[in-house]
Amino acid sequence: MVTPMLSCPPPPFRPHPRDRGFTLVEALAALGIFAMAVLVAAAFLQAHATAARRLEVRSALIHAGETTLEEIRAGVRPMVSANLDLGRAFGLPPDTSLRTSIKVESGGVADLYRVVVISRSAAAGEPMEIVLETMVWRP
Repeated sequence: MVTPMLSCPPPPFRPHPRDRGFTLVEALAALGIFAMAVLVAAAFLQAHATAARRLEVRSALIHAGETTLEEIRAGVRPMVSANLDLGRAFGLPPDTSLRTSIKVESGGVADLYRVVVISRSAAAGEPMEIVLETMVWRP
């Protein structure tokens, strides 16, 4: 009589102790790649923050110029040449100045004046200037 052989599962695969995990060179290479990725991401974030800051200042300059022109049109602000410091009025950080110059010239027709509003500031060390020009009837 033949006895049936029981099949045994194969022994589990056991790698050699030297083949487990990563080598020091592999770990250092991975760490170097990760560090480079972090540096590139930081550079992109810095560039984005600078661009956002410039956009914020440019928006404040346009708002300051348009508001000043509307105040002149409405008669709230006198129609005379002047230099104004409007930094706090438009929500800019305390370290940012916003200077606005108003130039009023005769328009050639009675009671019609050429008004130029120049708003200046700086963002990220870069000077910015917005010039708005219009004709205004004396209110």
